[in-house]
Amino acid sequence: MTITNIGLVDTEELSRVFDSIWMLRTEGKSTPGIVVFCQDGRRKWWITSDKLTILITGDSANFTGAYRLPLTIIANAGRQSAANGAVTYTIDGDVITAESARGKQTVSCSSVPTPKCDRVAITRSRASARLNGKDLTWAVFSGANVPFESMMFDDEEERQAPDHFTISIEKNVLAVSSDWTKAKMYKQTGSTAAVTKGSGQIRLDPDFLSVLFNCIDADSEWTISFDPAEPHFVVLESDSQYIVSRMTKVPAAEMQQRVRNLLESEKFEHQTAGDGRIGVRVDGVVVSIELFEREDDQVPLLGMSTIIVRNANESAELLRELNAHNRAGSVSRLWLEKDKVLLGVEILPDNIGVLPARLRHLASEANRLTGMLDPFAAEPALPAPKRKRRKKKDDTQPEVWF
Repeated sequence: MTITNIGLVDTEELSRVFDSIWMLRTEGKSTPGIVVFCQDGRRKWWITSDKLTILITGDSANFTGAYRLPLTIIANAGRQSAANGAVTYTIDGDVITAESARGKQTVSCSSVPTPKCDRVAITRSRASARLNGKDLTWAVFSGANVPFESMMFDDEEERQAPDHFTISIEKNVLAVSSDWTKAKMYKQTGSTAAVTKGSGQIRLDPDFLSVLFNCIDADSEWTISFDPAEPHFVVLESDSQYIVSRMTKVPAAEMQQRVRNLLESEKFEHQTAGDGRIGVRVDGVVVSIELFEREDDQVPLLGMSTIIVRNANESAELLRELNAHNRAGSVSRLWLEKDKVLLGVEILPDNIGVLPARLRHLASEANRLTGMLDPFAAEPALPAPKRKRRKKKDDTQPEVWF
């Protein structure tokens, strides 16, 4: 059987790979192993977890195939406390051997298809900042790390750490900020100079801090980029690493997932449209669920609606009926949108647990109202209001002071 020589891996490359897998271990992230392969004459290390992909480019190499290795064969060579210098890796069938000046270690491995390693598409709305690793690490540490006073409180009052931190890119500036006021502390921001393109901000899960602190090497130049319009990925790139993280905090996406989980647990028939709206069929009634962003709140509002009447005229009689329903204090409300009468309910984010009950209530109300409003919607529409001519402003200020 042919022996595959992955090559001699120096301590710098080993340490870079070890830092990535150590970060996954300390964060308790599951990974199926590390894949090594050769591409364009360079050794590549491919590490994946549920929300993170890391591609590390090593030194020159010349071998075929891709192999999934247990993490320990890298960890035992890469960790500082067990550093053995440069290591030669060879694969014989389903066994990989790591050989250094101190001896050999062998473990089982497996052959796998070569990863595609697709890159995130570059969009016109994408924002990016290029800076050295030291400045990037400093901005993150000063803007998002736990404040120094966090362990210095005498009282036992409950303190809530922020569920996200923010990275912002403006002209020639990268800024990182976090809000610790719910932990009885303060807001903090770290910023540094950078070569930037575009602008915007993205909210990230605190778990992403571990990626930044463990994978960013101080001596390299790094580019961090994201699309504010589609903030589902953040990319970190240097000459030897390409990291794609899905550890972002997108309130609308998180809320939508919570809605789908509730619908599935309650066995509602539903499907998601391309625009993100969710259609639900309840007792023969089709209900549309959509999320509305609120300027003064980070969490979107949940709205449910169904069509009661189509091709409705905006008649005085119909408007009176709609107003009467809305003044009656019902959970639902009626409104006219173009030529349709809709019945809807809104739910605050903290009250999403009532979604199944609200869906059933909305379907019940829709079935009750079906046909009742049609006669009013068939009445002649109100005439279009006449446009009043604006009065010409007085040339002089009126006398109002005596």
